[in-house]
Amino acid sequence: MKLGYLGKSSVDLGPYRTALSFRPNLCREPVWFDGTLRDPLRFREVLSALHEVVVDLRVRKKDRSAHEAWKKRKAEEERQLREALLEELEQKALADVEEKGPPPKDLEKRFRKAHKRYWKARRTWAWELMKHDPELWRHLVPCDPVVTVAPDVVLFEGFSKDESSYGCVTLDREALDGKHEGSLGTTNVDYSLALYEHFQALRTYRETRLHVDPQGFEVAVEGQADYREEKIDLPPSWLRGFGQISAATGLPTKRVELSLDVLYSLLARLRRRRAKESPRDLRFTLRPGKAPEIAVMPWGETLVSSGPVWEGEREEVVRVWGRRRLLVLARALPFVERVEVHLLGDGLPSLWVLHLGPMRFVLGLSGWTANDWSGGAALDLLADTWEADEATMEEAADLLFRERRLSLGELERGVGASPKAVRGALQRLAKRGQVVYDFAAGVYRWRQILPEAIGEAQLGPEPEEVTAGRRLFAEGKVTLLSDDADGATRFLKARVRGTECEALLDGDGRFREARCPCPFHRRFRLKQGPCRHLFALRLATRGARR
Repeated sequence: MKLGYLGKSSVDLGPYRTALSFRPNLCREPVWFDGTLRDPLRFREVLSALHEVVVDLRVRKKDRSAHEAWKKRKAEEERQLREALLEELEQKALADVEEKGPPPKDLEKRFRKAHKRYWKARRTWAWELMKHDPELWRHLVPCDPVVTVAPDVVLFEGFSKDESSYGCVTLDREALDGKHEGSLGTTNVDYSLALYEHFQALRTYRETRLHVDPQGFEVAVEGQADYREEKIDLPPSWLRGFGQISAATGLPTKRVELSLDVLYSLLARLRRRRAKESPRDLRFTLRPGKAPEIAVMPWGETLVSSGPVWEGEREEVVRVWGRRRLLVLARALPFVERVEVHLLGDGLPSLWVLHLGPMRFVLGLSGWTANDWSGGAALDLLADTWEADEATMEEAADLLFRERRLSLGELERGVGASPKAVRGALQRLAKRGQVVYDFAAGVYRWRQILPEAIGEAQLGPEPEEVTAGRRLFAEGKVTLLSDDADGATRFLKARVRGTECEALLDGDGRFREARCPCPFHRRFRLKQGPCRHLFALRLATRGARR
């Protein structure tokens, strides 16, 4: 990806006025915006939370570098002795492996210990680099935030380096005073650590002006001293993950509204205590007509919401992981008016939506930090395999590009195709990085992550289970044994190349429960998507009983 900036984004502080000047990417379509913020403090806090998502999701501890340096000096002699001993033991261990042949029984334990040591050293190095060499650190961040200027809102989006977390700040035009102008479109903006630090100086007694600089597109940048050009190699998994979260926002979810006291209590417990044993999940207990409950494991503490009741049809228990990443929400809490959680299923990603008046903050979390959006979650496999032809995709893309925001019903009427075809088109456009769903407004928005649509060449190959499932279906290895519908559910049973499997689908065509004796399903269940046999079964029954 090619990035070109004229100067750097900055914050100009005056006695009565503050100017936030974002430098857009000159290698993309001309996008600019100019307006005055009514509530700079809300904007400061939600954009700081977005920064935490992109740069660092951990709670920052006190600087103990001097103490650590003293400990390192004291331990130098011991380290030299251990190094010599470790080398001797490693040579002996390698010799034992060569002689005995089979790997030792504790190989997995030793690997996990070494893996943990490696990641601890890597996180320490990354933190030191961010503090002492921010320019080099900035080059290691996969991509600058994506800013979209829409007719009614301005979107700031970011995706974490480890591909496990997504953040989006939505700023309504109502949050701006007086006349505010801009050109519609999407671009990247220069966002550095220094800019984040300057954000902290925003105050209510200073008029704050939000400015995505239009001048950068009107000057001759050739030969300019301030012009800098960068080329960033975006990993295919990062691109796939960003497209995957965009597609996930349009999937059917279980919407849970929580009271503010529950979120306060949850974050307070997470900050005060750290679990040292499993399980470390949050368990949502949803009963029809009753307030949602959240159990914080492993302590078993239950938080009961005092807000709206759960309006679902049946009782459900949904478990989600990666809860410590919720601490990035702490800064925005004083301004939050309403909290929504959208649950995709047990062990699957969750989307936390904070309503802050004319602003909103969306935090998307994968099942857990090691399970990223790009491959582990495989969210599109859990949904109904909606069909989408190229003509429908082109019509939907052209319509969204012209209108910039449309509801699902408006898209269906404008395209003139079936609901499943339109959903399939939106799903594929989202995975290509061209469409995103706005929870608060209930509309799809045209938003391009990159200047061009992301193709398979950039995304890389499909997950192995998907490829194998398509092959089994194409070879005719699926024999349907039963297909029974009972109200809003559908029970399927089949034999796929000698393997019998079963699946229970809900009214939206998603897997609710499944059973398969293959190793992939026995290990992951549905947490990383259906196995090849269940995927082939879903393809075989796609055209029947719509």
